[in-house]
Amino acid sequence: MFLLLILFLAMLLFIKGFFKIVLPALIILMILKFLFGSLMLLLSPHFWGTLLVISIIVWLVRASRSRYY
Repeated sequence: MFLLLILFLAMLLFIKGFFKIVLPALIILMILKFLFGSLMLLLSPHFWGTLLVISIIVWLVRASRSRYY
């Protein structure tokens, strides 16, 4: 019974510490990862090339639909 009480208290302290220390640190790391990833995406030439190709295709489709007779 005493061991069960000690395990319960250890689990309670672990969960309390998890929400106070570990979870905010994980959230901050996730936000930094998203910011760094978006910065790397904006600096990637493959991203700009893909945007260029998509924009040319959209421009061609719109230009071919608007006919002036």
